[in-house]
Amino acid sequence: MLRSHVNSSGFPLQIALANAVASTASRHGWKVRFQEHSWRHPTTGESGFIDLVLLNQHGTVVFVVECKRSKDANWIFLSDSEHTDNCKLTKCFVFHKNGPDTKRFSWVDLSVEPATYESKFCVIRGSDSNLSTLVERVGSELVVSTESLSLEDKRLSLDDRWRLHIYCNVIVTTATLHICPLDVHDISLKDGTIGDVHFREVPYIRFRKQLNTMYDVPEVFKTSGDRDVAQAKESTVFIVNSMHLVDFLERFDIDNGYPNAHYLA
Repeated sequence: MLRSHVNSSGFPLQIALANAVASTASRHGWKVRFQEHSWRHPTTGESGFIDLVLLNQHGTVVFVVECKRSKDANWIFLSDSEHTDNCKLTKCFVFHKNGPDTKRFSWVDLSVEPATYESKFCVIRGSDSNLSTLVERVGSELVVSTESLSLEDKRLSLDDRWRLHIYCNVIVTTATLHICPLDVHDISLKDGTIGDVHFREVPYIRFRKQLNTMYDVPEVFKTSGDRDVAQAKESTVFIVNSMHLVDFLERFDIDNGYPNAHYLA
């Protein structure tokens, strides 16, 4: 009985993932920076705890991680059949300073490895079937907690130091991840259903959506078109199957040659 109570919580998974990162550090260089790290957003008033904060070997990339145990569940992500698993564009939060001068403190699109599928729609069945908006809810809180952590790092940074932190939102789950490639022409307008499709299991995926409803579009977008405004409000959350986290850490890399990354040098 007592064991079932423990197993029904997500804490064992969180502890196991932290151990997996630490025990394989020689392979990827990442370390656990914080566990159960408290946060509070000064603007929204929201607060909570970040399950894991991971830091790469250079001390420049920060993963803000939410661990989700999802027993016997499948998370199905809908994707345009014309789009393959070569998406690298990722919305990250960048804190870059040189001495007292803050060069960048905002969400920025960067080119990031590994390339994956990208989706904005997630269908959840199995034990979490009653939580149809689970990924959106968790993702939205992740975005706010990431901003809160960056604000804390900025407040605690010394004015005589150079510092660069690139923050990524990450959900690590025991759920099996699937891609459902859709051809829009094959979706029935009569009943809104799809025909035969070839589902593909994937180790990780980018989930990109307007997750943070509190986000204010910067003034620079006053003269932009609707597409630019919509993209400015989007966030990227990496969804990673727990069995593939170490592989994901090994393959993660940021393309410093990407146009938006010129200030990272």
